[in-house]
Amino acid sequence: MGDFRIPDLCAPIPAALNPELQEATAAVDAWLGEFGLVPTEEARRHVQRTRVDRLTAWLCPNASQEALILITQWNAWLFQLDDQFDDDPVRGYQPEQWREAFGPLFAVFEENVTAGRLARSLADLWRRTTAVRSSVWQRRFVPHLLWYFDSYRADMIHREEGRVPGLQQYLAHRRASFAFDAVLDLMEIGSGVDLPDQLHANPAFADMRGAVIYANACINDLYSLRKELTHDYAFNAVTVISHHHRCSLQEAVERVAVMQAGYVQRILDLERVLPERLARSGLADDVIVDALRCVRDFHALTAGNVAWSKETGRYAEIETNPTYLTDLFTP
Repeated sequence: MGDFRIPDLCAPIPAALNPELQEATAAVDAWLGEFGLVPTEEARRHVQRTRVDRLTAWLCPNASQEALILITQWNAWLFQLDDQFDDDPVRGYQPEQWREAFGPLFAVFEENVTAGRLARSLADLWRRTTAVRSSVWQRRFVPHLLWYFDSYRADMIHREEGRVPGLQQYLAHRRASFAFDAVLDLMEIGSGVDLPDQLHANPAFADMRGAVIYANACINDLYSLRKELTHDYAFNAVTVISHHHRCSLQEAVERVAVMQAGYVQRILDLERVLPERLARSGLADDVIVDALRCVRDFHALTAGNVAWSKETGRYAEIETNPTYLTDLFTP
């Protein structure tokens, strides 16, 4: 494995930690235990070193305690699902198993819940989320989450074929596999807003969301690189650039850092023109205020992602043959 150093990354404001972290930590630990998502001591240690509670507290420094707990539980669930494929040397390479694994998860949104631990815990999250979110928000969130589910099938096919995608193909896939469209939807709960479709359809706001997603995907690709190299995982911007440009890992790392800074600059450029563009589109004043509140939280999220990436053991304590994996699709 080649050595590399991650440059300082661009974040527009200092990171801040939500003061309700302790309550969220206790709530997510209890919830994971209730649904059997950490059935072994090794699994519990892996969750503890990942610190998804701190991740969410960094991402949502302004969220209420209730909102922080719900979003933290969603993030914990997403991490548990991710490990089932990215870290499993068997399941992650078998496209034919995708429908068997994900069918029960898709069925949750058709009010058909099976006995699997991931399906039952997803149903619990969805029941509690629909209680605090509008039907408009729900119709937007579900396709984003299902798009993320579908990205695993593409991952499996690429792994099976041993192909390294080009950068543009990778970036198109990365938006789905990063799950951040769904995460940004959840962030609206933390921001205390429920945004209308008209705002999401606005080109300037949609462009800003895209820049936020890719800026944070670059952060994740840089800090998860050692883990993914260990697991021979090709879907990373650094390895894609290194492969196709025939450059060293360090050169590729620096190119991804430049990409991340470019996306952050795009966010800042759009922020300057956003109020005027939203007003010209006929959006109500209260919707514009909510949109700008989200922009504030977009900045906090990016800074928080960098802070968590530096401290988490998820990317620093890497197991070549993971001992923490348990089949969570079973009862």
